[in-house]
Amino acid sequence: MKSSLLFLLVALIALVTAQKDAKTQRLIGLAKKNNGLVKLTSNTYSQFTEGKRNYGIVVLLTALDDYFKCVPCREFDPEYKLVASSFQKTKDPTRVFFGHLDFKDGQTIYQKLNLQTAPNVLYFPPSQPGAPAEPVKYDLSRNGFVAEKFAEFLSREIGAPVPVTRPTDYLALGLKVFGVVGAAAILKLAYPYFGVMLHHRNTWAALSIITILIMTSGHMWNQIRNPPYVMAGAGGKVNFIAGGFQQQLGLESRVVAATYGILAMAVVCLAVYVPKMKDTMHQRISVYIWTFCILIVFSALMNLFRIKNGAYPFRIFF
Repeated sequence: MKSSLLFLLVALIALVTAQKDAKTQRLIGLAKKNNGLVKLTSNTYSQFTEGKRNYGIVVLLTALDDYFKCVPCREFDPEYKLVASSFQKTKDPTRVFFGHLDFKDGQTIYQKLNLQTAPNVLYFPPSQPGAPAEPVKYDLSRNGFVAEKFAEFLSREIGAPVPVTRPTDYLALGLKVFGVVGAAAILKLAYPYFGVMLHHRNTWAALSIITILIMTSGHMWNQIRNPPYVMAGAGGKVNFIAGGFQQQLGLESRVVAATYGILAMAVVCLAVYVPKMKDTMHQRISVYIWTFCILIVFSALMNLFRIKNGAYPFRIFF
C-alpha cells in the first residue's frame, strides 16, 4: 500500500514537471542563478514574451550606461531587483518572472517599441497562441519608484500577493538607537541650563510657525498618498513640480514650505523686531529690505502657482 502511494506521488510530481515547457524551464534556471532577475537581450526578449506562455513575465527596460545619465533608471533599478528577489523566495516563483533589458543589450527592441524615454516596465500575462500580446504598462510617473507600489500593481495583475522584503540595515538601526540614547543623555544633562527655553513664549511661537508651515506645505498629503520625491521628465530630466492641483511631489512640498517660511520670517521681522529699533535710519532701511523680500519671494510663489496651473493669471515681478 505504501509503495503504491509513493508511486502515485512520484508520478504526480513527474506529470506536473512535464507540463512546464522548455521556455519556462529556462526562465526558472536563469531566475535562480541571478536572485530572481532574468537578464535579457533582444533575442531572448522576443523569445520569452511572444507566442504561447503559461507564465507571466514583467520586463524592466532601462538605459543605465553613464552616457545616458538616466537618473530615474538608477533610482528604480534597485527597487525592481528587490521585488524580484522577494518574489523568488515565495512558494511558487514560477507564476511570474522578472526580466531586465538594458538599452545596450536591446537596441532592436527599443526601436521596435518606439521607446524614447526610460525606464519602462511592461507586464506580459500568460497567453495562448493567437491571443493579443499587448503588455500592461506600469505607470512610473504616477506611482513612483517605490518597490511597494510596484508590488501592489503586480499583485492586482497576477491575482496573488507579491511581497517586498527589505533587508535589515543593522548599521542604520544601530546608529538610530545610539542617536536616541545619546540625545536622551544630552537632554538630561542640558535641561538645567536650557529648561527655561521650554517655558519661553518665543519657543512655542517658533514651534507653532514651523508646524503651520509643515501642514500648509502639503506634508500630511505626502504622508497619506506617499507620492514620489521627484518625477521623470522628458529627455531624462528630473521634475520636482507636478502639474495640476490634484497631485504633488515630495520635493515640491519642501520648496513650498521654504517659501512660506521666508515670507513668515519677513512678516515677523516687520511686525516685531523693526518697531523696536531705536535708530530711525536703520528702521527705515529694514522696512525697505523686508518689504522688498516679501515682494520678491511672493512673486516666486505666484510663479510656482503658474507652473502648477498655466491658467493662473496673477504676477507681481515675474
